[in-house]
Amino acid sequence: MLARTAADNFRVMPYNLRVLAVLGLWSNRSKLYRLYVLLVFTFVVIIIPKPVRISDRHPFESIVRSVSELIFAALCYLTIIIMAIKSEPFRQVILQLEQALMQFRHTDDQCSRLIEQVNTSIHRFSVGYIKLHLCYIVLFNVAPPAYNFPHYFTQWTLPLENRTVEFMLPLMQDLYGLDIRHNIGHYAVSWIAITPACVFCTLIMWSRGTLFMLIRYNTLLYQLVNSLLEKFGCEAPRMMLWRKHHRLQRIVELHHCAIECTKLLDSCLSLILLIQCVGCLLLLCLILFYVSRNPNLNVINVGVLFASIFIEMMCFSSLGNQLTEENAAISNSAFNCRWYNEPIVVRKYFIRIILQAHRKATITAGRFYNVNIVTFAQLIKTSYTYYMIMKEMF
Repeated sequence: MLARTAADNFRVMPYNLRVLAVLGLWSNRSKLYRLYVLLVFTFVVIIIPKPVRISDRHPFESIVRSVSELIFAALCYLTIIIMAIKSEPFRQVILQLEQALMQFRHTDDQCSRLIEQVNTSIHRFSVGYIKLHLCYIVLFNVAPPAYNFPHYFTQWTLPLENRTVEFMLPLMQDLYGLDIRHNIGHYAVSWIAITPACVFCTLIMWSRGTLFMLIRYNTLLYQLVNSLLEKFGCEAPRMMLWRKHHRLQRIVELHHCAIECTKLLDSCLSLILLIQCVGCLLLLCLILFYVSRNPNLNVINVGVLFASIFIEMMCFSSLGNQLTEENAAISNSAFNCRWYNEPIVVRKYFIRIILQAHRKATITAGRFYNVNIVTFAQLIKTSYTYYMIMKEMF
């Protein structure tokens, strides 16, 4: 499904779309019922039997962990639901990107090589992202039973009154009255039920990686505009006026397409990123507090949640920052073409390009603030500040 062919070099994440098609998020929407069935299954297994459980030894820390897991589950659910609701705008973005890239399919120049290079790097990122989430599954679902079963059978050799085993759980929950903390049979049933739900949540987390890739493809369009302007600057002294007119018309259209894709992508991602940023702020704060209070094996599972949300926000911020910088660089590329020495018909094209480049192209979170490296650093700083307040208060 993730195999890459030569025809995929000028297409937009074809291997990822094949996976999304299985869930009904791409191509045939009649298959969307599969996504809803899986969402209901995970809701029944993870969300409904998940109380804010208070343990005797660490009452407040137990609440913190339960709330953290609920926030993380809510982020997964809301993201995939919004993607399903806005599947048509996402489809429009992908089609516009593919139409722009197809213009370079039959050429052998710097632009076509850049497209192939970016597509190759995106494919490698996608495969690496899969491997990372497979590690998440191992740590989250395999590590607890790998510890619990040997520990239980070690305790089995002791007298009944000396057995103090309490199983380490991947999630803080009570599964419909089962004694999953002390009964080995109930724990096994719980683990068998939770594992498929966690695998599906991991699939949702991986599917969010397609959002990173769409931002990267949008950035690629701005890079192509820069590349075409650099090529124009080198060849302009030897070109006829009609050829300059044709070249610049193509550059303006490509730049306009890139800006329209950014606007459309921002309308699709705005709510997702707002939820992601708020959830990240709360989640990082709560997880830091829990880890600082509970130096035990449960930190492994909580650390998986921390790593996942941190890496996602870092990717969104880095790619959003790159997109803004590439659009801003178009203005410098245009000035380097010495357009002011050209006839007025050529200068009009450059003025339009420069004016478009001065309009900041960015991805926002709910239209409140831009998603970039600066705001990501502020988010981490704010999370740490809230953590320090919680640490002092509790």
